[in-house]
Amino acid sequence: MHPALLLLPALGLILGPRVWVNRVLREHDRVQDLPASAGMVAREILDQHALHGVQVEATDLGDHYDPHARAVRLSRHNIDRRSLTAVVTAAHEAAHALQHAEGYPPFELRTSLARVAQVTGEIGTVLIIAVPVTYFLTRRPLPPTIVGGSALAMIATSAAAQLAALPTEMDASFKRALPMLEAGYIRAEQSESAQRILFACSMTYAAASLSSVLTAWPWMRGSAALAVGMKTVSAATEKIAQKEAAQAPASHDAKDAGTARPKRPVSGHGSIRGGAFEALVRGFAKPLIRGFLSRT
Repeated sequence: MHPALLLLPALGLILGPRVWVNRVLREHDRVQDLPASAGMVAREILDQHALHGVQVEATDLGDHYDPHARAVRLSRHNIDRRSLTAVVTAAHEAAHALQHAEGYPPFELRTSLARVAQVTGEIGTVLIIAVPVTYFLTRRPLPPTIVGGSALAMIATSAAAQLAALPTEMDASFKRALPMLEAGYIRAEQSESAQRILFACSMTYAAASLSSVLTAWPWMRGSAALAVGMKTVSAATEKIAQKEAAQAPASHDAKDAGTARPKRPVSGHGSIRGGAFEALVRGFAKPLIRGFLSRT
């Protein structure tokens, strides 16, 4: 089967919801006829639940709730708007503050996984950057276990954080934000539109989760290929070291023993250059790539 036949449906599942979400949000952002702005709605909801210490701030990073700063941050486009999209978004973000205040378990899990994903992302980035630096300094590449493990950890923790966000987002949208909006911030005839906006926002997290899973899946299935490749690397490196040791000049007699050139080190911090390096690449790159493709 041609890879495009699998790639196109996956792209449709990931990009399709985002296109639809943007259309829904723009559709309900045109009319501004609600009695309160998004910033006012968020502030009133927080005050009604005695969360006076949670701030409502404008931001350029998009609408979100920051649990570390305990702040509901609304985009500059939405914070002063009285459109249905802006007000529904504000209620949704304020609902996250309510989850945080009561220690809602899925929210706590999502926050913890987000911290882990951030740390693994930073460590993985450092290790990936260190690959060329380490080679130029020591003439030896980092072990595949380190490179592959760091890449898999980055992808897997990100996917876990995205999946953990789904129950939190659904609870914030339909069990918290929607009832509060229907209690006095929107008209009865606007309830169905508000549900469409909340559902659309949830679809963005579903698409992000699907994208993370699709990214992590080939790495998880390719772990066997990675193990085979690591064994091949070890064997190829040993053969090259033995060949170089056999070709190294030995001392001719006892008189030249003190001045004979030492053999190249078989192990340690020796370099792999020229034809030896090419042989190493040919020895493990092709089996690794073939094994990975056969399992994905």
